[in-house]
Amino acid sequence: MHAVDTMFLFLNPEVDAAGRRVERSTSAGPTAFVWVPDADAAARIAGSQAAAGVRLVELYGGFALEQAGQVVEAIAGRAPVGLAVGPANRIPGDSVMIFGDDSGAGALVVEHGVTRTTVVGVPDEDAAVRAAVDAVEAGTDTVEICGGTPLTTAARVASTVGDRASVTLVSWPFESLEGAAAYKAAFEATH
Repeated sequence: MHAVDTMFLFLNPEVDAAGRRVERSTSAGPTAFVWVPDADAAARIAGSQAAAGVRLVELYGGFALEQAGQVVEAIAGRAPVGLAVGPANRIPGDSVMIFGDDSGAGALVVEHGVTRTTVVGVPDEDAAVRAAVDAVEAGTDTVEICGGTPLTTAARVASTVGDRASVTLVSWPFESLEGAAAYKAAFEATH
């Protein structure tokens, strides 16, 4: 497996064990968006990507603490792991994941059976709020905000969408803080 800078993992039991991987060039560098059926597949894929040099991993789409723990163990400290936390700890039926990106790449929509995930890169806070509102108005039940986004932006998104959708924000546990800070510093040095 070749290296990417960032990997976003989504849990979806409708995906086969090999997972589904979509790579894009984002402002953070080569990024892999990967859908996996369960924690075992997530741990296997994340461990392999960590061995190839991934610099950051974020978990979306219903990862519970136990499942996230399997991924952390597989990565074994080689990259920081963040977890989307909030009121929804279930696999969403229709979700949008919003992350900071000024590369101009369009939205990525991935459907598996009855579930749909839309991945949207946005250049700033106002665009994040607009993307969330547009997604909710189109039927999204879960808005997931990337860990590189300020908590205040996520709070503004949550306030704006109200009870029309669950809003989560990737959080960084203590053991990932140093790695996440190094990733942020390297990102800021190139932008």
